[in-house]
Amino acid sequence: MTTIAERPMTPVIMAFLAAALWGIWWIPIRYLETLGMDGAWGSVAMNVGAALFAILWVLITRSTFQIGLSGLLGAALVGVAVSTYSVAITMADVVRVILLFYLAPGWGKIIEWAFMGRGWHWASTFTVAASLIGAWLVLGGELSLSGIGAGDFLAVLSGMTWAGGAALIFTGDRASPSVLTLVTCLSATLIGAGFIVLGAGTVFSGNATTWGSSIGALAGVVYVLPIMVLTLWSAQRLPPATISFLLTAEILSGVLSGVLFLDEPFGPMQAGGAVMILLAATAEVLKGLGEKDR
Repeated sequence: MTTIAERPMTPVIMAFLAAALWGIWWIPIRYLETLGMDGAWGSVAMNVGAALFAILWVLITRSTFQIGLSGLLGAALVGVAVSTYSVAITMADVVRVILLFYLAPGWGKIIEWAFMGRGWHWASTFTVAASLIGAWLVLGGELSLSGIGAGDFLAVLSGMTWAGGAALIFTGDRASPSVLTLVTCLSATLIGAGFIVLGAGTVFSGNATTWGSSIGALAGVVYVLPIMVLTLWSAQRLPPATISFLLTAEILSGVLSGVLFLDEPFGPMQAGGAVMILLAATAEVLKGLGEKDR
Protein backbone atom coordinates (compact mmCIF):
# COMPACT_ATOMS: atom_id res chain seq x y z
CA MET A 1 0.00 0.00 0.00
CA THR A 2 1.35 3.42 -1.00
CA THR A 3 1.93 5.74 1.93
CA ILE A 4 1.21 9.47 1.79
CA ALA A 5 4.94 10.23 1.63
CA GLU A 6 5.34 7.96 -1.41
CA ARG A 7 2.57 9.57 -3.46
CA PRO A 8 3.87 11.64 -6.43
CA MET A 9 1.92 14.77 -5.47
CA THR A 10 3.09 14.82 -1.83
CA PRO A 11 6.43 16.61 -2.42
CA VAL A 12 4.64 19.06 -4.72
CA ILE A 13 2.10 19.91 -2.02
CA MET A 14 4.79 20.10 0.67
CA ALA A 15 6.93 22.45 -1.44
CA PHE A 16 3.92 24.66 -2.17
CA LEU A 17 3.07 24.82 1.55
CA ALA A 18 6.67 25.65 2.41
CA ALA A 19 6.62 28.43 -0.19
CA ALA A 20 3.57 30.06 1.35
CA LEU A 21 5.39 30.08 4.70
CA TRP A 22 8.64 31.36 3.15
CA GLY A 23 6.66 34.32 1.82
CA ILE A 24 6.10 35.70 5.31
CA TRP A 25 9.71 35.10 6.41
CA TRP A 26 10.12 38.88 6.48
CA ILE A 27 7.67 39.22 9.37
CA PRO A 28 9.80 37.60 12.12
CA ILE A 29 12.96 39.21 10.68
CA ARG A 30 11.44 42.69 10.72
CA TYR A 31 9.85 42.06 14.15
CA LEU A 32 13.19 41.03 15.61
CA GLU A 33 14.61 44.29 14.28
CA THR A 34 12.15 46.14 16.52
CA LEU A 35 13.56 44.18 19.47
CA GLY A 36 17.08 45.40 18.68
CA MET A 37 18.15 42.44 16.54
CA ASP A 38 19.53 44.43 13.63
CA GLY A 39 21.46 43.20 10.61
CA ALA A 40 22.21 39.47 10.66
CA TRP A 41 21.34 39.01 14.35
CA GLY A 42 17.73 38.01 13.71
CA SER A 43 18.73 35.32 11.23
CA VAL A 44 21.42 33.98 13.56
CA ALA A 45 19.04 33.75 16.53
CA MET A 46 16.38 31.94 14.49
CA ASN A 47 18.83 29.47 12.97
CA VAL A 48 20.52 28.77 16.31
CA GLY A 49 17.13 27.86 17.79
CA ALA A 50 16.30 25.64 14.82
CA ALA A 51 19.75 23.99 14.89
CA LEU A 52 19.60 23.20 18.61
CA PHE A 53 16.19 21.60 18.28
CA ALA A 54 17.34 19.68 15.18
CA ILE A 55 20.27 18.27 17.16
CA LEU A 56 17.90 17.25 19.95
CA TRP A 57 15.53 15.64 17.45
CA VAL A 58 18.34 13.68 15.77
CA LEU A 59 19.47 12.39 19.17
CA ILE A 60 15.95 11.49 20.38
CA THR A 61 15.00 9.69 17.15
CA ARG A 62 18.48 8.18 16.86
CA SER A 63 18.64 9.25 13.25
CA THR A 64 21.66 8.01 11.36
CA PHE A 65 23.95 10.94 10.69
CA GLN A 66 24.63 9.67 7.21
CA ILE A 67 24.94 12.25 4.47
CA GLY A 68 26.92 12.16 1.25
CA LEU A 69 29.23 14.91 0.05
CA SER A 70 26.65 16.23 -2.43
CA GLY A 71 23.96 16.38 0.25
CA LEU A 72 26.35 18.03 2.71
CA LEU A 73 27.44 20.71 0.24
CA GLY A 74 23.86 21.16 -0.97
CA ALA A 75 22.46 21.69 2.51
CA ALA A 76 25.34 24.06 3.31
CA LEU A 77 24.57 26.11 0.18
CA VAL A 78 20.91 26.29 1.14
CA GLY A 79 22.10 27.62 4.50
CA VAL A 80 24.02 30.34 2.67
CA ALA A 81 20.84 31.15 0.75
CA VAL A 82 18.78 31.40 3.95
CA SER A 83 21.29 33.68 5.66
CA THR A 84 21.87 36.02 2.72
CA TYR A 85 18.12 36.21 2.07
CA SER A 86 17.44 37.14 5.70
CA VAL A 87 20.08 39.86 5.73
CA ALA A 88 18.85 41.19 2.37
CA ILE A 89 15.39 41.70 3.89
CA THR A 90 16.89 44.03 6.50
CA MET A 91 18.66 46.09 3.82
CA ALA A 92 16.17 46.43 0.96
CA ASP A 93 12.44 46.45 0.22
CA VAL A 94 10.82 43.09 1.01
CA VAL A 95 9.02 42.83 -2.33
CA ARG A 96 12.21 43.67 -4.23
CA VAL A 97 14.22 41.04 -2.33
CA ILE A 98 11.60 38.34 -2.90
CA LEU A 99 11.39 38.99 -6.63
CA LEU A 100 15.16 39.15 -7.12
CA PHE A 101 15.56 35.89 -5.21
CA TYR A 102 13.23 34.27 -7.71
CA LEU A 103 15.71 34.43 -10.49
CA ALA A 104 16.37 30.97 -8.96
CA PRO A 105 14.35 29.04 -11.63
CA GLY A 106 16.62 30.58 -14.27
CA TRP A 107 19.76 29.60 -12.35
CA GLY A 108 18.24 26.15 -11.73
CA LYS A 109 17.68 25.64 -15.45
CA ILE A 110 21.27 26.60 -16.26
CA ILE A 111 22.58 24.22 -13.58
CA GLU A 112 20.40 21.34 -14.84
CA TRP A 113 21.70 21.88 -18.37
CA ALA A 114 25.37 22.48 -17.55
CA PHE A 115 25.92 19.93 -14.77
CA MET A 116 23.05 17.43 -14.83
CA GLY A 117 22.91 16.59 -18.53
CA ARG A 118 19.37 17.81 -19.04
CA GLY A 119 18.37 19.18 -22.44
CA TRP A 120 18.12 22.84 -23.40
CA HIS A 121 14.89 23.73 -25.16
CA TRP A 122 12.94 26.81 -26.19
CA ALA A 123 11.39 26.85 -22.71
CA SER A 124 14.87 26.95 -21.16
CA THR A 125 15.79 30.02 -23.19
CA PHE A 126 12.48 31.66 -22.31
CA THR A 127 12.97 30.89 -18.61
CA VAL A 128 16.38 32.56 -18.44
CA ALA A 129 15.39 35.51 -20.66
CA ALA A 130 12.14 36.18 -18.79
CA SER A 131 13.96 35.95 -15.44
CA LEU A 132 16.50 38.56 -16.50
CA ILE A 133 13.84 40.86 -17.95
CA GLY A 134 11.85 40.46 -14.73
CA ALA A 135 14.89 41.40 -12.65
CA TRP A 136 15.48 44.46 -14.85
CA LEU A 137 11.88 45.58 -14.30
CA VAL A 138 12.04 44.96 -10.55
CA LEU A 139 15.15 47.15 -10.41
CA GLY A 140 13.18 49.91 -12.08
CA GLY A 141 14.70 49.51 -15.52
CA GLU A 142 18.16 50.35 -14.20
CA LEU A 143 21.15 49.03 -16.14
CA SER A 144 23.75 50.85 -14.06
CA LEU A 145 25.40 49.04 -11.16
CA SER A 146 25.05 52.24 -9.16
CA GLY A 147 21.34 51.54 -8.82
CA ILE A 148 21.94 48.10 -7.30
CA GLY A 149 22.40 48.05 -3.53
CA ALA A 150 23.97 45.48 -1.23
CA GLY A 151 20.52 44.09 -0.40
CA ASP A 152 19.80 43.54 -4.10
CA PHE A 153 23.12 41.74 -4.55
CA LEU A 154 22.46 39.49 -1.55
CA ALA A 155 18.97 38.65 -2.85
CA VAL A 156 20.38 37.52 -6.21
CA LEU A 157 23.20 35.62 -4.49
CA SER A 158 20.61 33.91 -2.30
CA GLY A 159 18.71 32.67 -5.36
CA MET A 160 21.91 31.40 -6.98
CA THR A 161 23.08 29.48 -3.90
CA TRP A 162 19.58 28.07 -3.39
CA ALA A 163 19.51 26.75 -6.98
CA GLY A 164 22.96 25.19 -6.58
CA GLY A 165 22.09 23.68 -3.22
CA ALA A 166 18.81 22.21 -4.50
CA ALA A 167 20.65 20.62 -7.43
CA LEU A 168 23.20 18.97 -5.14
CA ILE A 169 20.54 17.69 -2.73
CA PHE A 170 18.47 16.26 -5.62
CA THR A 171 21.45 14.43 -7.17
CA GLY A 172 23.03 13.31 -3.91
CA ASP A 173 22.40 10.20 -1.84
CA ARG A 174 19.18 10.23 0.17
CA ALA A 175 19.72 11.59 3.68
CA SER A 176 17.41 12.15 6.62
CA PRO A 177 15.52 15.48 6.32
CA SER A 178 16.38 16.19 9.96
CA VAL A 179 20.09 15.81 9.22
CA LEU A 180 19.83 18.01 6.11
CA THR A 181 17.95 20.58 8.19
CA LEU A 182 20.63 20.49 10.88
CA VAL A 183 23.41 21.11 8.33
CA THR A 184 21.41 23.91 6.70
CA CYS A 185 20.73 25.68 10.00
CA LEU A 186 24.35 25.35 11.13
CA SER A 187 25.54 26.73 7.80
CA ALA A 188 23.09 29.64 8.01
CA THR A 189 24.25 30.35 11.56
CA LEU A 190 27.91 30.40 10.56
CA ILE A 191 27.29 32.64 7.54
CA GLY A 192 25.20 34.99 9.68
CA ALA A 193 27.95 35.08 12.31
CA GLY A 194 30.39 35.88 9.52
CA PHE A 195 28.25 38.86 8.50
CA ILE A 196 28.28 40.09 12.09
CA VAL A 197 32.03 39.70 12.55
CA LEU A 198 33.10 41.03 9.16
CA GLY A 199 30.51 43.78 9.21
CA ALA A 200 31.38 45.24 12.60
CA GLY A 201 30.22 48.84 12.64
CA THR A 202 28.05 48.44 9.54
CA VAL A 203 24.45 47.46 8.84
CA PHE A 204 25.50 43.80 8.85
CA SER A 205 26.41 43.75 12.53
CA GLY A 206 23.82 45.81 14.37
CA ASN A 207 23.00 44.85 17.94
CA ALA A 208 21.51 41.98 19.90
CA THR A 209 19.34 41.82 23.00
CA THR A 210 18.65 38.99 25.41
CA TRP A 211 14.89 39.21 24.89
CA GLY A 212 15.25 39.45 21.12
CA SER A 213 17.62 36.47 21.05
CA SER A 214 15.15 34.37 23.04
CA ILE A 215 12.23 35.29 20.79
CA GLY A 216 14.40 34.62 17.73
CA ALA A 217 15.40 31.18 18.98
CA LEU A 218 11.75 30.33 19.69
CA ALA A 219 10.79 31.46 16.18
CA GLY A 220 13.51 29.16 14.89
CA VAL A 221 11.85 26.16 16.54
CA VAL A 222 8.19 26.84 15.71
CA TYR A 223 8.62 28.53 12.33
CA VAL A 224 12.02 28.00 10.70
CA LEU A 225 12.38 24.30 11.50
CA PRO A 226 9.11 23.13 9.87
CA ILE A 227 9.84 25.20 6.74
CA MET A 228 13.32 23.74 6.45
CA VAL A 229 12.13 20.16 6.82
CA LEU A 230 9.35 20.60 4.25
CA THR A 231 11.64 22.35 1.78
CA LEU A 232 14.60 19.97 2.05
CA TRP A 233 12.40 16.86 2.01
CA SER A 234 10.82 18.11 -1.21
CA ALA A 235 14.21 19.12 -2.68
CA GLN A 236 15.32 15.49 -2.44
CA ARG A 237 12.41 14.41 -4.64
CA LEU A 238 11.94 17.21 -7.16
CA PRO A 239 14.33 18.57 -9.85
CA PRO A 240 15.86 21.99 -9.02
CA ALA A 241 13.91 23.93 -11.66
CA THR A 242 10.65 22.24 -10.61
CA ILE A 243 10.98 22.96 -6.91
CA SER A 244 12.12 26.52 -7.69
CA PHE A 245 8.93 26.88 -9.73
CA LEU A 246 6.76 25.56 -6.90
CA LEU A 247 8.46 27.84 -4.41
CA THR A 248 7.42 30.85 -6.49
CA ALA A 249 4.18 30.57 -4.52
CA GLU A 250 6.26 32.63 -2.09
CA ILE A 251 5.87 35.52 -4.53
CA LEU A 252 2.12 35.45 -3.97
CA SER A 253 2.22 35.35 -0.16
CA GLY A 254 5.33 37.51 0.15
CA VAL A 255 4.43 40.23 -2.32
CA LEU A 256 0.81 40.44 -1.17
CA SER A 257 1.77 40.63 2.51
CA GLY A 258 4.53 43.12 1.76
CA VAL A 259 2.29 45.39 -0.30
CA LEU A 260 -0.53 45.21 2.25
CA PHE A 261 1.45 45.71 5.43
CA LEU A 262 4.54 47.66 4.39
CA ASP A 263 4.80 51.13 2.93
CA GLU A 264 7.00 50.04 0.04
CA PRO A 265 6.89 51.10 -3.62
CA PHE A 266 5.12 48.64 -5.89
CA GLY A 267 4.21 50.14 -9.23
CA PRO A 268 3.77 48.94 -12.82
CA MET A 269 7.49 48.14 -13.22
CA GLN A 270 7.56 45.87 -10.17
CA ALA A 271 4.25 44.26 -11.13
CA GLY A 272 5.59 43.62 -14.64
CA GLY A 273 8.75 42.11 -13.17
CA ALA A 274 6.70 39.79 -10.96
CA VAL A 275 4.70 38.60 -13.96
CA MET A 276 7.85 37.94 -16.02
CA ILE A 277 9.49 35.99 -13.18
CA LEU A 278 6.33 33.89 -12.70
CA LEU A 279 6.22 33.22 -16.44
CA ALA A 280 9.88 32.21 -16.35
CA ALA A 281 9.20 29.75 -13.56
CA THR A 282 6.15 28.34 -15.34
CA ALA A 283 7.59 27.83 -18.84
CA GLU A 284 9.74 24.74 -18.24
CA VAL A 285 7.07 23.03 -16.15
CA LEU A 286 4.39 23.57 -18.81
CA LYS A 287 6.73 22.15 -21.43
CA GLY A 288 7.28 19.06 -19.29
CA LEU A 289 3.54 18.57 -18.79
CA GLY A 290 3.00 18.88 -22.55
CA GLU A 291 5.55 16.17 -23.24
CA LYS A 292 3.89 13.82 -20.72
CA ASP A 293 0.53 14.21 -22.46
CA ARG A 294 1.89 12.96 -25.79
